[in-house]
Amino acid sequence: MNKRKLDRYEISSKRYKELCAFCEQYPEWKEKLQNEVYIRAVSYDGDPKPSNHDNSDTTAKHALRMLKMKRNCELIDKIAKEATKKSGCDDLWKYIVKSACYEVTYRYMKAYDDIPIERSAFFEYKRFFFYLLDKEKD
Repeated sequence: MNKRKLDRYEISSKRYKELCAFCEQYPEWKEKLQNEVYIRAVSYDGDPKPSNHDNSDTTAKHALRMLKMKRNCELIDKIAKEATKKSGCDDLWKYIVKSACYEVTYRYMKAYDDIPIERSAFFEYKRFFFYLLDKEKD
């Protein structure tokens, strides 16, 4: 993305890379959330285990990790919707998520997904998305 245009939103190139890396985890989180249908439990097989003095609850830790992934996905969806709400296109936020999280190019979306706006407008919404994400993640 054009650095000069990100400067308008006061997002450094390093911060932009950090936000991109956060977004690029979205597909992984979605997949884990869809595939995790069970709650882990402690197995009692009768064998003595070495004491590591860690009496933490693995089920609770797992549940908290899953909750964090769910909240991160919801945050990205919410901000994409907020960034595109003035566009007049209800589905534009999905294109922002595809581009920012799945690294799908505008050219591909124009050719195969029939994205409803022009390139310059799309990238302005995408920059605004990263601006809002930057503010929310602070």
